[in-house]
Amino acid sequence: MLNLIKYVVLLKMCWQDGLVYRMSVFMWRVRRFLAALMSLTIWVTIYQSSSSGAAHFGYAQADMISYIFLISILQNLVMATAIQGLAQDVYTGAISNQLLKPISLTAYLAMQELADKLKNISAMVFEFIALFLLFKPELLVPSSSTLVIFVLWALGAVILNFCISLLFGSLGFWSPETWGPRFLFYTLMQFAAGQLFPLDVLPQLFQKVMYATPLPYLSFVQTQLFLEKLSPDEVVRHSYTLLFWIGILGLAARTIWKKGLRDYDAAGR
Repeated sequence: MLNLIKYVVLLKMCWQDGLVYRMSVFMWRVRRFLAALMSLTIWVTIYQSSSSGAAHFGYAQADMISYIFLISILQNLVMATAIQGLAQDVYTGAISNQLLKPISLTAYLAMQELADKLKNISAMVFEFIALFLLFKPELLVPSSSTLVIFVLWALGAVILNFCISLLFGSLGFWSPETWGPRFLFYTLMQFAAGQLFPLDVLPQLFQKVMYATPLPYLSFVQTQLFLEKLSPDEVVRHSYTLLFWIGILGLAARTIWKKGLRDYDAAGR
């Protein structure tokens, strides 16, 4: 019971800390809203300018609009992270403050992530109500069993992204040059996770290359499941693959993080 209270208090502290710079939070949410607004405007214009009922890239208008709504939701839930500056905190020695406290650093980072995602979800509800009222789209709703799997896959994507963030944060133990690799990786991640457009519009060779990485499992496969574009066999295969990547990257992050802590000398402290 005491441990639970400790984590609840920690979550509240992380929530309050995330709202210290409220103008920055507001401008970040405006940026995300405008990105979704621009994507919806472009695709609605494309479909309205073509013949009635025409599909583009194998997506009918309802499919594509649902895809954009889904990918925006997953970007707020999965891709947004509060620990993107972890590598800098490691290199500058700022994490020493957390290492000295009677709570594991991993638990602290997890509470940071949870508070950040709750903050994004709270704002996202109002943003998507506004987008829905503006566009009045015909959204596709899958079966209840598909929704359950979708939620589980979305939670798996959150864990997967957390492991990736820890891996990049570990770079700070050995080098101050972390911004460049992280920027390059997250640019690639937006493309390979289907943030810009559906991956299945690409040639088969490029799709196979993307599926050889964990990146499509951050958001793209979840959208395909929701739109019911996956067969039962593909659902099973993707479920095992998602668990595989979580296990591999989780183990790698844990191993590298522990090695980094052994070499950590709290530079600048």
